[in-house]
Amino acid sequence: MEDIIRYSVGIFGTRCYLILLTGNDGNHLVLQVKEALPLRYNMLAMPLTTIIASGPRSGRRIVTAQRTLQSSDPFLAPISFAGRSYYVRQFRDMKESINVQKLDLESYTLYCETCALLLATTHYRTPVAPMIRGYLKYQKSLDGGLAQWSLAYSHQVEKDFERFSQATKNGELPAVK
Repeated sequence: MEDIIRYSVGIFGTRCYLILLTGNDGNHLVLQVKEALPLRYNMLAMPLTTIIASGPRSGRRIVTAQRTLQSSDPFLAPISFAGRSYYVRQFRDMKESINVQKLDLESYTLYCETCALLLATTHYRTPVAPMIRGYLKYQKSLDGGLAQWSLAYSHQVEKDFERFSQATKNGELPAVK
């Protein structure tokens, strides 16, 4: 048995497909096929045809980053069809998870520390690890540095959204079909 649904994702209206596959033994596998676009901050200055044409590179870029950060998905791969770039991944990894609401404070603290260690270790394997190390080297306080960066980032997101909204109102940004 197979079934496919298509839906649009987010404000950019990117295409996304869910594909249900059923094996001979009755087990199900759901794959997600998501459209890959250039980095969001480049899109305001690009015509729609350029955005779509740059797709193959975008799919490979996303898959490379995902493989670096979470290497456990055997289905992760870039793909192109109908002139657009996509990447495929397992929709849900079906791995067990911990119900954090049932943890006492000591167990919750240990869980948070373990997640932080795993996340830090994963990011250390990425190409940006030297930049992160350099950034932390010059910070007097990690907490203060992260808080300062987070505030600056949130202000930038607000500016970007305002610029995007204005471009949409002025008709400078074509609708993604």
